[in-house]
Amino acid sequence: MAVWQFVINLIPASAARIAGVHAARMSRAQLDEVVLALPIAEADVLFAKLDMLLPEKPRSYTGLRVWGDEPSDDIQVSFDDKFIEEIQARFDVADISLPLIGGVCDVARHFDCVFATPDGAIIQPNREAVIRTVLQSDAAHFVKDPSGFIEKAARLDWEDR
Repeated sequence: MAVWQFVINLIPASAARIAGVHAARMSRAQLDEVVLALPIAEADVLFAKLDMLLPEKPRSYTGLRVWGDEPSDDIQVSFDDKFIEEIQARFDVADISLPLIGGVCDVARHFDCVFATPDGAIIQPNREAVIRTVLQSDAAHFVKDPSGFIEKAARLDWEDR
């Protein structure tokens, strides 16, 4: 992941409900326990939807398919013989694509998923919610002011000593 990319993973919406209430945040430990586990029978539908969003890269690994371009926007799907195990999208914050975000939201809604960020934020699958979260991200801060972002990181490192 590049510092200018915003990363989200699809997780089952049911995993982000606690006592029937939609979670706004989950701990890393909670997220680590979440398994996407979409039946592999759904793969053709998923792959057709992703084909409409980004071009697929040539396959170089068994169990991994990638659409898009790693340094900018891409979607990675990990799977085995029985399940789609992970769907991760990375958006280039310096060149946000609303159609791409909308398409990824459509995929999430189709499979009854929500988004989880690496730091545990849970995002409902709609453009507005995703864009609001993107605009508050470290990636957005870096894109807006790269030198200020690096200076802040250096200052925080200094304070941590």
